[in-house]
Amino acid sequence: MAAQMPRRTFVGSLSCAKGPVLIKLTIEDWDFLEYPQISLVERPTFLPALMPHVDVLGHLCYFAPGAVTLDRYDPATSLVQCLNQATAMLDRIATDPDYRIDDIQSEFPAHWEYGQQSQPWTVLLGDIHPKAKTAGYFILRQGEFNHALVTSDPDEAHRLASALGATVTTSRYRCWLLQTTVRPCVPAQMPQTVKELFAWLKSWDSNLYTGLQIALAEKFYLQQTYVAFAAKTPVGWIGFGFNLNQFVRLGYFKKPRLYRDHLHKSGGSQKIFRMALREVGSGFVHSRNLSYKDLYDKRVTVIGCGAIGSFVAAALVRLGAGTGTLGQLKLIDPEDLGPENLGRHVLGYPALMQPKAEALRNELRRQFPHSTVEAHTCSAFDHTHLFAAELIVDATGEEAVSEYLNGLRLQRRMRTPILHVWIRGNGEAVQALWADAQGGACYRCLLVPDARFHRKERFALLKTDPMRRTDGCRSYTPYAVSAPMHAAALATDMVCDWLQGDPSPRFRTRNQENADVFKLKNQNLNRMQGCPACAQP
Repeated sequence: MAAQMPRRTFVGSLSCAKGPVLIKLTIEDWDFLEYPQISLVERPTFLPALMPHVDVLGHLCYFAPGAVTLDRYDPATSLVQCLNQATAMLDRIATDPDYRIDDIQSEFPAHWEYGQQSQPWTVLLGDIHPKAKTAGYFILRQGEFNHALVTSDPDEAHRLASALGATVTTSRYRCWLLQTTVRPCVPAQMPQTVKELFAWLKSWDSNLYTGLQIALAEKFYLQQTYVAFAAKTPVGWIGFGFNLNQFVRLGYFKKPRLYRDHLHKSGGSQKIFRMALREVGSGFVHSRNLSYKDLYDKRVTVIGCGAIGSFVAAALVRLGAGTGTLGQLKLIDPEDLGPENLGRHVLGYPALMQPKAEALRNELRRQFPHSTVEAHTCSAFDHTHLFAAELIVDATGEEAVSEYLNGLRLQRRMRTPILHVWIRGNGEAVQALWADAQGGACYRCLLVPDARFHRKERFALLKTDPMRRTDGCRSYTPYAVSAPMHAAALATDMVCDWLQGDPSPRFRTRNQENADVFKLKNQNLNRMQGCPACAQP
């Protein structure tokens, strides 16, 4: 079997366009869950010293992780694929200078961090104020591990420490902040000394170089044993610094410009260190996976923290709800979490018998300490500032509550949109309606105003009546946890569309694959003629 085959290493040459390249091929995983390792044994003169997809040890990253699935049942062909890809990559590096520069620039932080044999200093980077010149250092102690954190907000350090179960210590050291709109200049080799760093920064962006020189004219940094910088660039953050000569530092303690002059002279041979900056702030976490703006600085209210609402709230906080100076995620539900709720709720036993809104708030705050989450254990209709939001999500799944909310929005002529979302039948389908002041259908428009029929649906969906169960004097509709997750996913998609400018189609239905239901078209609905809620008098 493949898993029993031993580790094998081969040395040979790749026939590249400009000449042979001696490489070492190492196969440790014959199931090819990990790609074979290809390394340069020696670099021929036609290949530059600094290359994209080649680390300081000469290892080639010829396939992005997961990009190609190698056939474990045909190892010979799989190895040929790897060697061919490595050859093609080295040919392009050798013959296309623009490719080399563009690729290194786009992935510069990775090249910067690992352009040396010694490991970079990993530093967590929190939220940084756009106009800040320096940020504080904090040490988060988590069991046996210490994490350095750089942030403009001391409260962020304590919130993160609480979320990680860590203790926090404030350092007297500062990190100087730089910023540029220019993509990094690709050097022939990564700078290793202060002198080389200065020359490289000057060739990259004179403003960046000047900012560093201004920082070195401030005496505060001479109170430290080293000085560190974090630079925000169009391709991400890069960090670097260097130790200070202790005798010279003390001698020039009140004359920092003289120490700066020292760095331009004999002190320029001082080795630099690189930092691997790992962004952990809300600005990065919530926007990284989006191609549009998140919910930063938006006020969002979720009414109903049961099965649907709990999953909706968990999704919204991941979209940035509650972040920013104005941002707020408000949760409203008057009920407690009972054992009957646990099988289809995002919360579990630790929240049992607690108010749903408060327990959900506490869990979301624990997971996302940057977010402002409020809990209100009252009826939504007793909440004074119900419509003080940019968006309301009605996740109650109760027609009477949804109709009342719909009526309040219309009567008060509120411009705040309401996203109604609910489960149909025993989870065969989920539906959602986006209702706002743009003139489309309201929630009541989903019923036909016909006195001959009680609550006749405008669009029939279910072919059979749903199964009901009783629990003592209570009656309920059983459905699996997949149903509220399905509903929350539908609601989240509509919120994402809203963030991109248009929540259309505003009436949506999603069915389970095997559901015996009528097929409905997702569409923008016009008002229902004769609707008792929104019809014009």
